[in-house]
Amino acid sequence: MVFRCVLCETEFTLVSSFCENCRIIKNIGNVYGYENIKKILESVCLRDQKQQNYKINKIISSNMGDSSYIDKNDKNDKKSIK
Repeated sequence: MVFRCVLCETEFTLVSSFCENCRIIKNIGNVYGYENIKKILESVCLRDQKQQNYKINKIISSNMGDSSYIDKNDKNDKKSIK
């Protein structure tokens, strides 16, 4: 019987509940604790509004990108970028 991975819900497995990549994530969580893994992911992967504006300004000032991806309707963000 074929199962869908219970973590990513995109890969299919034949025997276990987790695909190969998610099994690695599960094992890391078992070793280091899921609360610690969650804190690391939140501090490294997620950005608050101040960090987002800093990254946008950095990209715009280096001329590596344009501001076309910024929502034109949000006037507060446009003011903080300039």
